[in-house]
Amino acid sequence: MARSPRLALALALLALVALRIAQLSPPSVVPASAPPDVFSAERARAHLLEIAAEPRPTGSAGHRRARDYLLAQLSQLGVQAEVQSTSVLSRQWGLPYDAAHVENLVARLPGADSTRAVALVAHYDSVPGSPGAADDGSGVVALLETLRALKSGPPLRNDVLLLFTDAEEGGVLGGKAFMDEHPLSREVGIALNFDARGAGGVVAMFETGPGDAFPVRELARAAPFPIASSLFPEVARRLGHSTDFSVFKRAGIPGLNFAFSDDAAHYHTPSDTLSNLDLRSVQHAGDYALSLARRFGGLDLRHRDREDAVYFNTWGAHVVSHPIGWAIPIAALVAGLFAGAVLVARRRRVASLGRISAGLFAFLALLAGAAAAVGGLGWILRRVHPVLRAMPFEPYNAPAFRLALALAALAVSAAGYRLFRRRLGACELALGALLLWLLLLVGASLFMPGASFYFAWPLAFALLGLAVTIRRGDAPPTLADAALLVAAAVPVVALAVPGPYVLFVAVGLPMAAAPALAVALVFGLFLPHAEVLGGGLSRRLALAFALPGLAALAVACAPLGFTEAEPRPASLAYALDTAAEQAHWLSADRDLDPWTAGYFPAEREQSPSFAVPFVSVTRQSEAPSLALPPPSLTVLGDAVRGGVRSLRVRVASPRGAPWLLAEVASPTEVIRAEVDGRRVEESARGAAAGRDVRWGFTYMGLPPGGIEWSLEVEDSGPLEIRLMDQTYELPRELARGPRPREIMGVPYRFADSTFVSGSFRF
Repeated sequence: MARSPRLALALALLALVALRIAQLSPPSVVPASAPPDVFSAERARAHLLEIAAEPRPTGSAGHRRARDYLLAQLSQLGVQAEVQSTSVLSRQWGLPYDAAHVENLVARLPGADSTRAVALVAHYDSVPGSPGAADDGSGVVALLETLRALKSGPPLRNDVLLLFTDAEEGGVLGGKAFMDEHPLSREVGIALNFDARGAGGVVAMFETGPGDAFPVRELARAAPFPIASSLFPEVARRLGHSTDFSVFKRAGIPGLNFAFSDDAAHYHTPSDTLSNLDLRSVQHAGDYALSLARRFGGLDLRHRDREDAVYFNTWGAHVVSHPIGWAIPIAALVAGLFAGAVLVARRRRVASLGRISAGLFAFLALLAGAAAAVGGLGWILRRVHPVLRAMPFEPYNAPAFRLALALAALAVSAAGYRLFRRRLGACELALGALLLWLLLLVGASLFMPGASFYFAWPLAFALLGLAVTIRRGDAPPTLADAALLVAAAVPVVALAVPGPYVLFVAVGLPMAAAPALAVALVFGLFLPHAEVLGGGLSRRLALAFALPGLAALAVACAPLGFTEAEPRPASLAYALDTAAEQAHWLSADRDLDPWTAGYFPAEREQSPSFAVPFVSVTRQSEAPSLALPPPSLTVLGDAVRGGVRSLRVRVASPRGAPWLLAEVASPTEVIRAEVDGRRVEESARGAAAGRDVRWGFTYMGLPPGGIEWSLEVEDSGPLEIRLMDQTYELPRELARGPRPREIMGVPYRFADSTFVSGSFRF
């Protein structure tokens, strides 16, 4: 009879996990025949055919065409739009500073009696070389279709602002320009930003502004399928991601930030096309935009409370939230439950404090083993598998690799449990694992309260599963035991299982050890289940994970090449150094594909010497010199006073390049500078201070006539300035035949570009 409870428990757990993962999928696409007041991703797709027809980096011809298309569509929808044309400079990321000439598009849908404005935000630029269908064409068309649906109904109470920002890919520059200069920025009561970090997947609300209890509460009430967790902002903040939402957040404006991030192999690449975009993700983004525009558009947005909240999804898309101040009391309550479980276990003589401590250290060893094994497996795969060696972040069939690595982590965890079970009792090991969860709960409640729920509630319900272990002792499991364990697993699966899944999506295969650690940590909540399934005495549980894991790994590793639909990333750039009178072919690849290798014959290989910002050049070879003019520098003023040299120049690109790097190449201390009218005080340059980096800036959207640049430096000797411009194509006259369709240019800052540099000494 023992086999039936174990089989029932195994099948129930498998069904619960599969159902929970399946719920992390976007909704179905609404057809174009839907009523006019409904958001339809099929209707939005028509806009993407135009917007994502070509790359649109700031200052490019594609960028101008996208701008004009948006202005025409807004006009057709009966909304007057303006172009905010200005220059902006940001020091957020240090040297070289980010600067650009931006053209934000700002449109307002007037409300009947506006209290504050609801800002819907998306950026319409893309990275060089990428059509940007997902990033962020998806957000742009979600806003257009939302506007159309809003116009089909009666006016809202509040104004709705549609902000299509420029140069987000250059350092969130368009958003900064709007907040710094545009008068409508002072009317924003709440901001909703839409972006993408992949080509599909569920759209998660992954970041909030200050005082998030109010917008999260309204999100839960209004959005038809909200995916939200206060754990997401804690992870995103530590990963360093930044979007247009950051400028509203820094300004103290409440808001919500949305993005999808699966299928990241297409992120910032030429394969971010309409054909690779999952329209269900556009539907999900649009459902958020329309429902929340209507919700916030009808509320009084003045004088809202600024309380923060802890919030999370349960089964389905139900959102639970509570004040952030409850985190510590909830932790104390769960700690009391844990202490009670320890007391009962000691009275029943199934655990002692010393052996529970031993169980804690055993579980820590189990975690380390799972992380090391999976991290090592990922490291090996990325060095021996030809596809993984070429992919910068993750492969096209990432879900198969995620499944294989998750099962590997579970197999190692099950093997570790069996190993430690020989010396420790089932209750002692389970209490040791839950003690670690309690310690993490205390740490999260004190230092990361938004993540506290992730440790509090799974731990609380896991104690119910532990009660089964305490009650049954060494008796064979019964159906009642299995039923209690399934009941305990339902909330634990709902809250804990999405964590490793989201982490796999967020960090990719290069950091597989982190989600493997999360998988093993969650396994610790199910040690009573593992005991009932025979994991303490038999290899069967470990094999039950290992064998399908091997099958999943075989499926994942089967593709050994690339196709036109899933092309290989490859980098090739042409660089002309006019000062040295040398030209080079450059690549940032670890392994060269056969087509790119033709530009790097062994007899012409050189050590990399031509520097390109943000990219590590791995190889360089001699190339024919073309008669390309370098960036120009015209001195407008040069004076010395009190040991300080003041230089005013105009820099431009005679060949019409949209991107420019300017840097002080001599060891000269820069006191202050002004770039296109934007003043920079070097005494407060922040993150760049103390770094061995040349002073300089990059400029996107360089006007045909160039920009003015003023410098004040210590008068300590000759001043050398290096200028380099970039166009987003290779010299056609030097091409060695067409590139195969199964190869694409990546990374976007470097590949398929022509760089021309020049030096000037004063």
